[in-house]
Amino acid sequence: MLNINNLCYKNILHDISFSVPDGSFTVIAGRNGSGKSCLLRCIKGLYRHTGTIEMKGTSALVFQDADTQIIGQTVSKDLGFGLRVPALEAADRIRETAAEFSLTDLLDRRPSTLSGGEKRRLAIADAAITNPDILMLDEPFANLDYPGIQSVVLLLQRMKSQGRTIIMVSHEVEKILALADRIVIIDSGRIVMEGPADQVFLKADWQASGIRVSGKREDMLWL
Repeated sequence: MLNINNLCYKNILHDISFSVPDGSFTVIAGRNGSGKSCLLRCIKGLYRHTGTIEMKGTSALVFQDADTQIIGQTVSKDLGFGLRVPALEAADRIRETAAEFSLTDLLDRRPSTLSGGEKRRLAIADAAITNPDILMLDEPFANLDYPGIQSVVLLLQRMKSQGRTIIMVSHEVEKILALADRIVIIDSGRIVMEGPADQVFLKADWQASGIRVSGKREDMLWL
């Protein structure tokens, strides 16, 4: 469980309060510049803020630009970089994670040779391999083509089915909203609405918040 109470950050975030239940998929939606990415960084502890954040367990953050967190000379070395376990266990974890994230055939490749979608899968795998209690993703569809988006959506769908707690920031909610259990809408650094996905989807003024949606929520999944 994650509980955020009265969080403020500079002049960017104002009195942010909401909760994320264990095993839920929460989408934080809002136009560009609304403060979504800053919020994730506050949750992760990268920015000093006021207010309180109560988190059970560990968290991992996947940044918007995958290149900023991919540092290994090969995909295999990149996956193993953050592991603090014995060598044999690390090898097993790398092999299992590579299989889960469709990276097995890429283990010996240099990350610089990967496509955008492959880099994004690797960045998510880098975070997931440590088995965090909460996985946070910042605009995971940014700069991806349609096949790349599909691969990430399938990945998120599978992780949700495994019961992972996921928080995802996006202004492109049409690609993923069908998976959401909860929605938090932010505009100008303030929460406009938050709650169960079905209720927020029907009641929110999406256009006023600068977010494009159309059709039924259950159809909003790019597969």
